[in-house]
Amino acid sequence: MVNIKLIITSILPFFFLFLLITIFSFNASSEDVLLSKEEFLNTAFSEEIPRRKGLRFKGEVKEIAQEIMGSNFKKIRMKYWRQDDKTAWILERIGKVKLITAGFIVENCRISSIHVLVYRETHGWEVKYPSFRDQFVGINMLAGFKLDKRIDGIAGATLSVNSMEKMARLALAMNSLVPEINCK
Repeated sequence: MVNIKLIITSILPFFFLFLLITIFSFNASSEDVLLSKEEFLNTAFSEEIPRRKGLRFKGEVKEIAQEIMGSNFKKIRMKYWRQDDKTAWILERIGKVKLITAGFIVENCRISSIHVLVYRETHGWEVKYPSFRDQFVGINMLAGFKLDKRIDGIAGATLSVNSMEKMARLALAMNSLVPEINCK
């Protein structure tokens, strides 16, 4: 005769382990893809998307990028797309523990729009909404790589807001280093 109590007590730990792994996997892999790279570039450039270009990550580019993003920030190239006086940048920065991927469109040395492409954090997701992102429209860079307008934060999203601000500063600073663009 089968002892049901013995079967249940021997299966129960495996069931809870399976449940924990499932929950952890769901939280670890949660990401909100809001816009693909192609969709962002189509938003930036209504006609044909220009060829991708890059600034080599050395000298002034490296110094400025690391001043804004921190000394651990490393790249081979700062990739961008340019058409006339408009550039588009896809940048990433850790919010609290996971990367936020955002696109920045800079036109005539000012941010014309920003877009959250992928949001992976469990908190601070409010940065993906237009009510937050629209604060950046028209922003320019001051001396010391500061934004010329204060960005209102979001309660509970301080790290995500800080990351978006740093990426905006980086996009403006890198835009000013593009040879064909004169932001002086």
